[in-house]
Amino acid sequence: MKNSGIAVVCSVETDGSFKNVTFELLGAARDLAEKTGESVIALVCADENFNVSVLGDFGADQVFVLSHRNAGVFELEADVLAVSSIISEISPSTVLFPATDYGRVLAPEVAARLHCGITADCTDFDIDAEGRLVQIRPALGGNITAHIISPSTLPQMATARPSVFKKREYKTENFEKIIVKNDFALLAEKVLKLNENSIITGSNAKIEDASIVISVGSGVSSRELVQRFSDFAKSIGGVLACSRKIVEKGWLEQSLQVGQSGKTITPEIYFAVGISGAVQHLAGMKSSGFIVSVNIDKSAEIFNYSDIGFVMDAEEWLNSAEKFFTRRPE
Repeated sequence: MKNSGIAVVCSVETDGSFKNVTFELLGAARDLAEKTGESVIALVCADENFNVSVLGDFGADQVFVLSHRNAGVFELEADVLAVSSIISEISPSTVLFPATDYGRVLAPEVAARLHCGITADCTDFDIDAEGRLVQIRPALGGNITAHIISPSTLPQMATARPSVFKKREYKTENFEKIIVKNDFALLAEKVLKLNENSIITGSNAKIEDASIVISVGSGVSSRELVQRFSDFAKSIGGVLACSRKIVEKGWLEQSLQVGQSGKTITPEIYFAVGISGAVQHLAGMKSSGFIVSVNIDKSAEIFNYSDIGFVMDAEEWLNSAEKFFTRRPE
């Protein structure tokens, strides 16, 4: 799912409404989009049932609802991960954040994660002759007006001050709402709760006794990556296991194999990473309490048995999981 477009990260009130700065930024994005021929995309961290149709009345062509169980509640790490992930997926040319307390914390975290530049507290925007975003803001104590571009990185990112741009209605004709599940937050909550209440966690447990098992398969492409998964398993109170193909490569011992020719296990949380879901493997783990699957193939059989599924490369998922779990909200 690849789009060019101008994305606006929306600011949500605790009562379920949008702050005025959201509509102001949509208007600024609409003006820019008329110059570049792009669409306007709203990004909303909220519950999937959150009413976002009003955004279409103020210029949004598309809204991605980054599913949040607590609409309007600021959960930094969940929001950073969700916003960064969707920006990587849809590849907008520009991302605008509100320069609210929320936006001023969220925006630099997202920019750092995506290795992008960002300009803070903009009061105007334009598009130059090469189609780049011109980010305009006061500088040197307000004595000059700086015109800033980001020629080396995409997307171009900026925060914009509230009450600077006009709130205007546009009535988008083909408004589209898309739900994107933010599953890392749910997963972290389950792991934390399990570790608080379970005595059978940690690297000393056998796979048949462990409450959390991370099982790696052929989608985990190197011995070094297997070791990283082992370290990650320990960090969340789990143990490492594997499919038959990993044993055949000589990367892990047969005592860690899950499946028909290995062990049958029933952990409370089972991660199947890079495992397609062959019947032989399913026989060893399908009775697990909560199944999380990670596979680059969206049609993999394992997804039919999963409570949460991530369609992504194993290493890409681990990169995100390591950052999220080590810096999750307390």
